[in-house]
Order: sequence, then structure tokens, then C-alpha cells
Amino acid sequence: MSLPDAARTSFQSVQARLPRKLTAYQWALIAILIAAIFTRFWRLGSPNECYFDEVYFPTTGAEILHGDNRAWLFYGHENTHPPLSKEFMALGMGVFGHQQRTGADNKCWGDEEDAAHRSDPDWTYNPYAWRFFGALAGVGAVLFMYLLAKRLFSSEIAGLAGAFLLTFDGLAFAQSRIATPDTYVLFFVLGAVYFLVSNRFLFSGVFFGAAVATKWVAAFTAVPILLYFIWRLLQGISETKGDGQPQRLRPYEIALPGGLALLYGGITLTVWRYVATTPGDTYDPLGGPLQLLALLLVIAGAAGAAAGLLMLLTRGAGGGAKAGFTPRGKLYLQLAVAFGVFFVMVPGYVYLMTYLPMLLNGWDLGAVRELNRQAYSFHSNLTLPHPWQSPWDTWPIMARPIFLFVDSQDPNGTTKIYSQGNPIVFWMALPALAFVLWQGLGRLRARVDAATGDISVSGRISVRQFPQLFVVLGYLGFWLPWASQPRIMFIYHYISALAFAILALAYVVDWLWWQEDRRGRAAAVIFLVAVLASFVYFYPHLAAVDVPAWLDQSYYWFNNGLLKWQ
Repeated sequence: MSLPDAARTSFQSVQARLPRKLTAYQWALIAILIAAIFTRFWRLGSPNECYFDEVYFPTTGAEILHGDNRAWLFYGHENTHPPLSKEFMALGMGVFGHQQRTGADNKCWGDEEDAAHRSDPDWTYNPYAWRFFGALAGVGAVLFMYLLAKRLFSSEIAGLAGAFLLTFDGLAFAQSRIATPDTYVLFFVLGAVYFLVSNRFLFSGVFFGAAVATKWVAAFTAVPILLYFIWRLLQGISETKGDGQPQRLRPYEIALPGGLALLYGGITLTVWRYVATTPGDTYDPLGGPLQLLALLLVIAGAAGAAAGLLMLLTRGAGGGAKAGFTPRGKLYLQLAVAFGVFFVMVPGYVYLMTYLPMLLNGWDLGAVRELNRQAYSFHSNLTLPHPWQSPWDTWPIMARPIFLFVDSQDPNGTTKIYSQGNPIVFWMALPALAFVLWQGLGRLRARVDAATGDISVSGRISVRQFPQLFVVLGYLGFWLPWASQPRIMFIYHYISALAFAILALAYVVDWLWWQEDRRGRAAAVIFLVAVLASFVYFYPHLAAVDVPAWLDQSYYWFNNGLLKWQ
């Protein structure tokens, strides 16, 4: 029996596109992904109980799975964060099902109102189930790190180095194996940024919305999004110079995109202040300077955009000059529309859709609003000290890891889990970021006039230097905003900034790899081997592996006023 000609042609076309032989780079990526899968999923069901914040997230996920209306109550349930991560946990429990337990309960249902669930087999789920999609997100984050670093630096080595470093960082590893939102945040943030720099704005907007619907801190992704749009704007301006076409902008070419930009700013500020309103109160657009500013931006933006559109339509309908856009005017409008559609409307829609299970349970949009307001109030007033908290400015040096778990059945007390970064990754990231910044500003020269003290800067930043500046500014955008946060903080809040620090390390590895001096490549290999060795050494400390007391004590390198690991 032979294939028809059309089918044979189609099959041969597909066969021609398949790689005949995997390259060394592809084999290396496969090996890294296998390592990521193995480390994230091996012993994922251990501990065989809820630990640390798992007493909040999977339990609420189980209530969502059961269609229990109490899942959407603020007190006694986990609604301090948006619902997406808990919905993934509910999905995992729905797929992998229950666990038959004898003896002790799983320590998930601590509240007295939930006491009946402790021995009820319908509410007893496999820990693997509620952690599964978080671990999968951890593997997905490794893949996105590879794609993002490769895209930014146009290098397979950079991509592989980034994926390798994220795979063997302890903080990313520990957070991917506990059922809390942070591993999902990392996955969605890296996906949003990768699709952003790949100019696939729809996917980027979806991932951005999913990230914010997991945890509000993902809103800091707006920093790399704005950076990329500014770069696209500057690049477009440069490309439209001297093309022989008129460059003088018509009024509507300024009013329309300018009005849209003001409108987006006003909408964003309005949403923030609306959510920040005290639960139960009515939002007053004139109730404070920020509310008033938001209102003025919305009015000015809407008026500007409407005026620009009206001028465009009347110019086209009249008998005068032909309506149209100069290349630069078209650039402004395209970017303004793209930003509004893909990074305002799409994320907003995705965020709202994550509350669909709540709405289907009989709640209305007013209840969704109040739930978000209660969450904002909670985070704004979360100042009660915690023994494992750490201020934002100590995260880059990993001053305070988080103690997550100790096995109460271990008589030696050495079966533990700490959320702790790889020291080699953390400490080498700081000089790497400085080096990447120097590379990004390498063509700029500053001169100080000895007589007047004036500083003059000359030179230019080329297109090839944008990725370096994007990485450094993106890192700062995810890290520095924490300086203004009133709530207590933990090192896992650093995880998105850490991803950009790893991008800086990936760039340095790539730079060393391609040096003519062989010592550069040797230094890159030694660094990567040191990262792997450090991960293997700390692995028991990150994954609840029982170890001898002497090895357990060896993990606490510091216990002083600055660095406190115990």
C-alpha cells in the first residue's frame, strides 16, 4: 500500500524539517532538562505532610476542587494572594487523587473549623498531587531561562548556562517543591519576558496576566515591559531618520498615542487606588492626591485620544490634505495600541478569568473586589515580626535563608528543608551584574571639567548593548521596589530578581567561553562545576534528606549579625 502523492509530499516536507542529527548544544539542553525534571520530581511527595505555608495554599485548593464556598472567604482561608496557583493545586489533586493514610494526619487542616477534614478520606490528598504543577512550573522556568538568555545574547552557550544555573540554584529548587505561589510566579514572569523580547506580545500579555493572578509582586514585570517598549521606540525613531519622508508630525499623530499613554497610566493608577481602598468603603475619585491624579490622567488621556481620532477622521473626510501617518507617527501609534491591547487589556482579562470558579460558585464581582481589597489591606499591615524574615537589601548576599521543615519523627532532627540559594550563584551574581553594566555602558565616556566641575557624557549605546542594560535594569526593577514595601519580607521574594541575576551570570559565562585565551573557557567550566558541587553538597539541606549530625552542622556557615543561616 503506497501513500497518495499529496500525503507523500507532505510527509517528505515534514521529514526534511526534522533535524537529522542532534547537535552538541541540543544534547546539552536535553541533559539539563532531564536534571531539572529529576531534581524537581524525585521524592516530591516527601515530606508526606503539609509544611510551612502549605497549610494555607493546598487546603484552599482542595476547597476550590470541592466547590466549597468557604474557599472564597478571606479569614481562615488563603486569599491573601490571587487564586491561580491554588487552582493549579486543585487541578493536581483532581488528577492524582486521594491518599490512604493510617495513623497521623497530614498536618494540613490546623483550624478547629476544619477538624473533620483531618480524618476524612475525601479531603486527604497525595502531597505529590498538590506539588506536581509547581514542580512542573520549576522545570518550565528552566526552559524559559534557556530561551530567554539565548534570545537576548544570541548565544547557545548563554542559554545553556542560564538553564544550568537556574536548575542548580537552591532557592529556585526549594520553591519549586513546596506548594506555594513563587515557583509559578517565576515561570510566568520568565515566559512573559521571553515572549516580550520575541515580539509575541499576545503570549507575553497572557503570561503577564497569569503571573499577576498568581501573586501581585509579578506586577514588577511592568519594568522590563516598559524598558522593551522604550527601546523599540528609540530604535524606531533611529530607523525613521533620513528616509526622505516628511518627519514633521501632524497634531493627531501626537494627540492619539499621547492620549492613549496618559489613559493607560490613569487606568493603572485608578486600579491600584481602587484596590487600596479600605474594605467596605466606597472608592472616592477625589479622596486623595493619587486618586485625583488618576482621574485627571484618565480624563486628559481620553480627551487627547478622542481629539486625535476626531482630527484624523475629519481630515480624511474633508477635501484637504490626505489623512495618514508619517513613519514616526505610525510607530508611536503602533506601540501605544500594542501596549494597551496586550499589556493592559489582555492581562486584565486573564486576571479576572482566574476568579471564574468563584463567580460560578454564586459570588459576584463585588465580592471579588472586596476580596482583593482585603488582600491589599493584609499585605499593607503585615508587620508582625517573623523569625525567618529578611530585609530586601540583604537578599543579594543571602543573609537569611528560610527554615521550612524538620521531620518530627527523626530523633536526630537532621531531616530538614531550608529555602536557601546556591552561594556560588548568589555571590558571583553581584560582580556579574557590575560587569554586564560596564559592558552595556562601554561606549559612553564621562568627562569632568576641572575648572567648572561640569560633567559631560559622550558616546552612544548601540543596539547590541541593549540586552546588557535590559538585564541590569530588569534586575533592579524586580529588586529595588521592595525598599518601599511596608510588610515583612522573605528571601523568596527575591526569586524574580534572581532570574535576572542569573541572566547576568549566563552572559559572563558566554563572554568567558569565547575568549581567545583558553583560560577564559577553563574559568567558565570551573565556575559551572563549582555551582554543581555546591548544589550537590547542599541538596540534603534543601530536600529533607536524613544526614549525619556532623554534615547537618556543616551547612550553617554563618551565624552573626549580618549573615544568619541558623
